[in-house]
Order: sequence, then C-alpha cells, then structure tokens
Amino acid sequence: MITFEAKINDRTVRMYSNYPLKNAVGAIFRTLTQIESEGNTDIFDSKFVLGFGWSFFYTSERKDKDGNAFYVVETNDYKKNPFKDRTDDVTLALMAQNMQVEAVGMSQVKPEVTTFRDTILVLKEAMNATDVYMNRTEPSKNGDSGWYFGLLNDPNEENHKPEDYLKLYSFELFKFRSEALRVLQLPVGTVAVFHDNDMTALVDGNDNPMKFTTREEREKLAAKAREEWEAKIEEAKAAAANETNKEDKKDE
Repeated sequence: MITFEAKINDRTVRMYSNYPLKNAVGAIFRTLTQIESEGNTDIFDSKFVLGFGWSFFYTSERKDKDGNAFYVVETNDYKKNPFKDRTDDVTLALMAQNMQVEAVGMSQVKPEVTTFRDTILVLKEAMNATDVYMNRTEPSKNGDSGWYFGLLNDPNEENHKPEDYLKLYSFELFKFRSEALRVLQLPVGTVAVFHDNDMTALVDGNDNPMKFTTREEREKLAAKAREEWEAKIEEAKAAAANETNKEDKKDE
C-alpha cells in the first residue's frame, strides 16, 4: 500500500492506495486545501463530506504509534456496501475517477455528473454477454443516471418484458463490466460499444465519433507511470542512505 501525505492547515493528512495514483490524490488534496482555506467548512469535522466526481470522501482522525494525531481520507467501500461502509483504501474510487476524467478529457465534452449511487437500467441478458453497449438518455428522475446497458444487435430488442431488466447502482458495474465505468460522466446522447471489457467505439448524440484511448495505450502509460514512480522511490532511498552515511562519518 502506498502512503500519500500532505499538510493542510498544519495537520497531517494521508491517503492510501495500491497504485501510484498521484494525480488523482493530488486533486483531492488540492480540493481539501482550498475548502479549508476558505474558512467556511471544517474539513476535519467528522460530519464533513466531499463530493468529488463519482465518489464521496471523508476525513477520519487517527493516532500513530507515538500517539500523534493525523487524518486519513476515507471513501465509500465498493467491495462491501458503499452506502454504509467506508474504507481508507481509495484505490477503486480513484481508479474510477481517473478513468472518467480521462474519458471526458479525450472526448472534449462537458461532463454530466453520475455518482456511484445513481442507477442504470440493465438488460439481464447483457450482463454476461460479449458484445454490449451503453446509451445515455435524459434521466427520468433524481438518482437516475439515464444510462442503459444492453445487448449489441439484440434480435429481441422490441419484445423484452419488464422482468428482463434490472435497476442497478452504477458502482455495480465493477462486478461485471468495469470498463463501462469509464463513460459514466459523458453527456446525454453518448453511445459506447464494448467487446468483453474493451471499449471499441464511442459516438455522441449525432453519431459523430468521439476520441478514446485503447486498453493497449493505457497499459503503456500505466507502465511508464509505474517506472517513473519506482525510479523516484529508488532516488529517495539513495538520498536517505547518503545522508545516513554522512551522519555516520561525522560520528567517527
């Protein structure tokens, strides 16, 4: 687990992630710092909630082994029940955030917010299908994302009955098509096509192609980011070892 740390109003704040998601972590830290500096909201209050894109974040006071206080940023636990369970492992929340920010940036559109607790309409048959699509229409009410998850080239599309569908919370896409999380902030009219867990096409409401990155492109970028992160760690270790050697020589 990687520990990220920042000082906000002279208090130590930490975030934990399994991956070096420094850009996403930095965005959270910057937002918390800005809110705290405005003086209208106490981000260290136990009732504080930060709505940031798809997820919500909270601060929780902890003590280190020496009894010193610090704060940990927690988020909804998507491996359990995110409506009541929290976790200090922000990996899934930040991965979803990165996916959605990247999709909005690549397609150069104005995002329309979907949170983890907004619902999507899902055709049951499509959940385990190879070729599926996502289509966003105008939400029918609060809490409805407007997204539909269906079977591509569905021969029975006009004959489905109400019992053929499910209303699921958007976070449940983690369970059967995690790549679909990527498009959740894209606007009404968007259609995304998937083959297994790879997005293969993306168009807007006028059937104009929208830019997106392929899995191979993202894997190369992730590998590069990991190499850069590991290089910085080794550099920091070498610097620390050098300082230790200097102190040892002073003591001789």
